[in-house]
Amino acid sequence: MSGSNGANEHTRRGFLDILLGLSVFGSLGSVVYPVLRYLTPLPAGGPAGPATLTRDEVAALERKQFVIIPVGGKRVLVVQDGDQNLHALAARCTHEGCTVQYVPGEAVIWCACHNARFDLDGRVLAGPPPKPLPKYTAERAEDGSIRVVRENV
Repeated sequence: MSGSNGANEHTRRGFLDILLGLSVFGSLGSVVYPVLRYLTPLPAGGPAGPATLTRDEVAALERKQFVIIPVGGKRVLVVQDGDQNLHALAARCTHEGCTVQYVPGEAVIWCACHNARFDLDGRVLAGPPPKPLPKYTAERAEDGSIRVVRENV
């Protein structure tokens, strides 16, 4: 009887050893993976060429008067003003890189981080940003689609 009990303990001990090993491996993985993910550079998102807004993005632009889209690995804010003119600017504040947004009631682009304000041409109106937002070219095609072409230099 003691022989079968010893074999039973051996399998329990083996199971607990495996369980302990898996938990140690999982704990190490949960620390190492985020560190490796942080150290590896992000892939460049989106194509390098022109970007065409999807139907959903055009609908959001009509509804909210602005939308943020990826263009050549960068985020671009596309704004439609009250006169239906299109403006496209980098969606990253030139002060500390926060994401900007359009405030339709004031017709300004606002950065919430330090209350910076830009006009629709990207010029700094208020706040600490050292330079204006980079401009992009936005075109409306005859079929109603909108393309953001390139960064203006």
